Amino acid sequence: MRIGIDARFLGPQGIGIGRYTQELVENLEKVDGSTSSPRGKKNEYVIFLRKENFDLYRPKSKNFKKVLADVHWYTLKEQIVLPSIFSREDLDLLHVPHFNAPMFYWGKTVITIHDLIKHEHGGESATTLIYPIYLIKQFGYRFVIARASKKARAIITPSNFVKEKVVKTFKIDPKKIYVTYESGTLSGKERTREEKGVEEVLGKYKITKPYFLYVGNVYPYKNVGRLLDAIKILNEEKGKGVQLVLVGARDVFRQRLEREIVEKGVLKYVVLTGYVTDADLIDLYKEAEAHVQPSLSEGFGLTSVEAMSLGAPVVQSDASCLPEVAGDAALYFDPYNPSDMAEKLAKVLGNKKLRESLSKKGLKRAKDFSWERMAKETLEVYKSAVR
Repeated sequence: MRIGIDARFLGPQGIGIGRYTQELVENLEKVDGSTSSPRGKKNEYVIFLRKENFDLYRPKSKNFKKVLADVHWYTLKEQIVLPSIFSREDLDLLHVPHFNAPMFYWGKTVITIHDLIKHEHGGESATTLIYPIYLIKQFGYRFVIARASKKARAIITPSNFVKEKVVKTFKIDPKKIYVTYESGTLSGKERTREEKGVEEVLGKYKITKPYFLYVGNVYPYKNVGRLLDAIKILNEEKGKGVQLVLVGARDVFRQRLEREIVEKGVLKYVVLTGYVTDADLIDLYKEAEAHVQPSLSEGFGLTSVEAMSLGAPVVQSDASCLPEVAGDAALYFDPYNPSDMAEKLAKVLGNKKLRESLSKKGLKRAKDFSWERMAKETLEVYKSAVR
């Protein structure tokens, strides 16, 4: 079988989808790579990349090759020019690891739908575009994802929650949707440190213990505004003296949040680190009282899995896929209720035995997730899609 993978998102520039794509390609090489002739019993893989990430991926196996497909995502060129690039490679199957499969590519496809957040949490506050332009792009998104879902031979989702959403939204036969759980990406990136080194990291970001940690972007559906309310309750009504550390790159939404922090009078309780290295992030997870995930909607909940894999207690929203992924290894709150959020955070803060229990359960639960297992399951999806 000759399999193409649209890896234009691969790498850090593609954020979450880029991470997924990179792990998929690298782990497919582990489970289906060949060091002998490319035309043997193994499948052949064609990895399509842009100029920006072309040198980032270097095939290690004879049956993997890369091809330049320098077309930006979400553009008209993606729909018109990209199909011819794919078609030249005479593929048996094309995997597009997002919803944006070109409409005019007529070969067999598998797509990955990571979530339907754009369907559920759109609106003027969720965009940086002029609203009429946003509406046009939103229409385009809905049209492309609906058509790609109907046309695909198989659809991959990262959770049963997303699978059910896709079935309901697009009236898709559930038999052609396959759930392949993802995993964390920080395992193995720990650095050996003395205790003094950890304190240096905390000092670098002006963090004082105890603190709760949030990692990720701050789009409106992430619900960080209510988390700010909960931190205010913890400090001013419950007298806990705790910081909230927000890790993530600065963008327009973070600038909006910075204004909200000032307006709510919680500036003295909040630390905005900006981007941090993986090594620093590992320390921040390990030293936190807990990782907090207040999101109203997720497709998988990657940061919670990362936290569990590092032994950090997880306190999170009971919405969307989050209970499915963490199971009994997390403490849950109502994401629409800052008082309930504050109560659960206070419960963890004041109970070392509970933190240790959550940490132990989290470490065990994290072992259920593996990128290599995800790649093996994806390979089985490919086989089903061409039958």
